Amino acid sequence: MISIDPITLAVSSFAMVASASPFLYYSYKLRKISSENLATFEEFSSTNNVIPTQHERWRNHYHLGLDSQYKKLVYHRFGSYPEQSVIDLSQVNKVSIQEKIRKVQAGKEKRYILDFLALQFHFKDFSHSPKTIEIYDGLLFISLAGERGIAEKWQKILESHLID
Repeated sequence: MISIDPITLAVSSFAMVASASPFLYYSYKLRKISSENLATFEEFSSTNNVIPTQHERWRNHYHLGLDSQYKKLVYHRFGSYPEQSVIDLSQVNKVSIQEKIRKVQAGKEKRYILDFLALQFHFKDFSHSPKTIEIYDGLLFISLAGERGIAEKWQKILESHLID
């Protein structure tokens, strides 16, 4: 049988707990922020009498919800510059994807970098200017994590609700 010195056991236990504690703290902090964001989104939705039947959250920074019955979209962006919006789809004529891309050239190689991705709502009343909701901001995040797919998916979902 292997015998372990109690002091060695205490030191090694302390070292393991000390190395795991930042990960546990970050996980706790992330879970707390996520639940606070969800509570804020649900409170905003209920304040505007919208019950999202379909919703999506990504990057702990954005949240979209669609009330299929009343055809209303709820958008919430969290962070330093938060935004909350409710868009009545019965007043929308078209939904398009807006991209801002810049070209970077390093020697002979050309690269295209996406700086901004959003859904843009064009209203039936042309005096009402188009409304843009951000899906991705290149200043906040250095790379895409499926945002283009999210934008295309929601464009299709919203366009199908405009037809009804």
